[in-house]
Amino acid sequence: MTTYPLHNIRVLDFTRLLPGGVLSLMLADLGADVIKVESPEGGDYARQMPPYVQGQGAIFRATNRAKRSIVVNLKDSRGQAALHKMVAQADVLIEGNRPGVMARLGCDYPRLKTVNPRLVYCALSGWGQSGSYSQQSGHDLNYTAIAGLIGAMNQPQPLGGQTADIGGAYVALAGILAALFRRERTGEGGFVDTSLFEAALPYAAVQFIQAVTSDTIATNGALVGKQACYTVYRARDGQAVALAALEPKFWENFCHAAERPDLISDYLNPERQKYLLAELQELFALKTAAEWDSLLAPADCCFSRVNMPADLADDPHIRDREALSVDADSTVFIRSPLRLDDLAPAAGAVPEMGEHTEEILREFGFSDDEIADLRRSGLG
Repeated sequence: MTTYPLHNIRVLDFTRLLPGGVLSLMLADLGADVIKVESPEGGDYARQMPPYVQGQGAIFRATNRAKRSIVVNLKDSRGQAALHKMVAQADVLIEGNRPGVMARLGCDYPRLKTVNPRLVYCALSGWGQSGSYSQQSGHDLNYTAIAGLIGAMNQPQPLGGQTADIGGAYVALAGILAALFRRERTGEGGFVDTSLFEAALPYAAVQFIQAVTSDTIATNGALVGKQACYTVYRARDGQAVALAALEPKFWENFCHAAERPDLISDYLNPERQKYLLAELQELFALKTAAEWDSLLAPADCCFSRVNMPADLADDPHIRDREALSVDADSTVFIRSPLRLDDLAPAAGAVPEMGEHTEEILREFGFSDDEIADLRRSGLG
């Protein structure tokens, strides 16, 4: 049996909503003891976001299994003192506030570092800890807009997923693991500054490089639907299909399978794109998506049907990989894409707000009197 790499690592999770939920879920899947530290003023906002499953927000349930919840009021000095006592025994702290918020609460990295020099502190913010936008509000749409991802599309519109939010979770995870690895060598923790915007920026790197080095369609926008060999078409039944036959061998395989060998030559020529796009639009309209799938999937030409979100649980590859499923009570299970040997994802219930407050406080050495005082004060 393989050892979980983060076994005995304690994580204090102050984040809310999607990025922090996904980040701490991946830490839990690697074996960390994740403790959600929630405010008495409603806790994680995702708890109240519809749709609901078992009285909790469905997105919250999908991203918060195998964690424990404690309520602490950081707006009160006693709550801050309680946090400092917990930090002394923690390994990682993650928070998702705007820069400066944790400092006003007396719980920023410079202060907590004096309590525990081994602490790895991760600030997961929209724009990062510095820069012109650092104090602005924002959501995934804003981050991907400034990153150039939306502007690169044929028709600028919201993306089909939370690129910055989930990308930010992955970047933060990498930073935390790097800091923990360095701590093994030096004995010192560190500060991980993760910007959701910056996590989205590399997704547009190819388009940026093309834009500043070329003004031809053959290279500028080749991967965002401006070339016939790499875009989305509609089949006869209205279903969308994706063709990504960018390299010559894949394009040739497609043309032969589609019985259009006349399209093979000069397919990347900028002058031919209007013609090729029109030809392929007419071609794909001749068959249903299922018929094209039967014809082109075996042809090795980078062809795929386009899944709608509701289709994911029935996709055979997703089922084979056990990457996503829906439980009997409609709770969605999302498996971490990090796979290490035979490690299974962390098992455990989704916590009610503050469910483990007393249990966790005792683990951190709080006395009965201290716990009673915190409860009387409405802090836990």
